Amino acid sequence: MENIAYLCYTSYNIVFRVLSYTIMDAKFSEKETANVVREENVKLMSRIAIYEKHDGKAEIPMSGYYKSDYVRMNVLKSVVSATIAFVILAALIVIYNLDYILINLFKIDYKSLGLGIVVLYAVCVLVYWIVARIVYAIRYEKARPNIIEYNQNLKKLQEESQKEILKAMKGVVINDDFIEF
Repeated sequence: MENIAYLCYTSYNIVFRVLSYTIMDAKFSEKETANVVREENVKLMSRIAIYEKHDGKAEIPMSGYYKSDYVRMNVLKSVVSATIAFVILAALIVIYNLDYILINLFKIDYKSLGLGIVVLYAVCVLVYWIVARIVYAIRYEKARPNIIEYNQNLKKLQEESQKEILKAMKGVVINDDFIEF
């Protein structure tokens, strides 16, 4: 998969190059200038810009990862967050029951209490891990078709813009779908 930074750069670069050739070159007639920025390219650029502004903010960074890496990274973040939340909650419970703990300092069975806390922590983290794994796998799969369409639109825009630039500069356009440079 192509590098995301390159894809974003190319979409803005293509738009800039097409517009700069139409504005800067005084040799163009009005008819040739209209041909450079065609309606199809404008629609394609609009679709790309809308996607980048809305869904693309969250989905484009996903495309830099394999599914397994993306899911693992976010599950790890979730488990760390669950651990921090569990520790804070346990500390609040201890502070709330501090009077009881100090009064019964020597009567409390710390071994069973510690075992209970460890089991509760393990259950909480396990449930959180399973839910996070499912959620992030679904998010990745939902974003995948949008990213594929985005990459195809960028490729189409780049190809069309290259053709228009060559036409505008009186160059030869070779339409060959089998060779990519």
